[in-house]
Amino acid sequence: MTDKEREYMFDQAIALTEVLNRQCDGLMDMIDNIDNREIAANRVSSLEADGDYIFHEFSMRFNYIVIEPSEHRAMVFSMLRHIEQAVDMIDELAKSVVRYNISEVPDGFRSAVNGICGAVRKEMHLVNVLRVYDSSRRVSFIRAVNDFDAFKVEYSKMYDMLIFDLFSNDYDPVYIMKWKSVYDAVLKVFESFEVSADDCYRYVIF
Repeated sequence: MTDKEREYMFDQAIALTEVLNRQCDGLMDMIDNIDNREIAANRVSSLEADGDYIFHEFSMRFNYIVIEPSEHRAMVFSMLRHIEQAVDMIDELAKSVVRYNISEVPDGFRSAVNGICGAVRKEMHLVNVLRVYDSSRRVSFIRAVNDFDAFKVEYSKMYDMLIFDLFSNDYDPVYIMKWKSVYDAVLKVFESFEVSADDCYRYVIF
């Protein structure tokens, strides 16, 4: 892989994280104006289409980039693919808010969306650290990975509390069903972030 090809790869990775960041703006608009949730969800979905386009263009060019060994090549592709997968998961979360006709924003959901936005900012930072990585930056890279990965741990704890609350209080069964589905969608977003953090770590190891 030439320096020019490496720059191209990280340009696309950064472009995908910028799509994630704009999706977060859409999610924040959604929870601040829940009555207009469909408009916000459509905005997030249009950004998902932008992410698809970036990744598909990368995939086509990647066919002509030579990276050895083959395991390293697969890992580089995986890194971009999983950032794009996070874009898909945020789109699915926004759609679930519309699908289940969410008309109120509990504190737990607002905290979850804020957590997603914080994680995306950390991912943008991680990709930028990785772009200029060398052995002298090892400490800053490990710190960036840990900071990013910590959001998954924190949300897992929050998820357990939110689900416990759903099934411990006298909520309507329909309320329980729809919020369980929404919180599961949030969990999938954080799980995709965790995979991205692992990809970045493997990149440095190789």
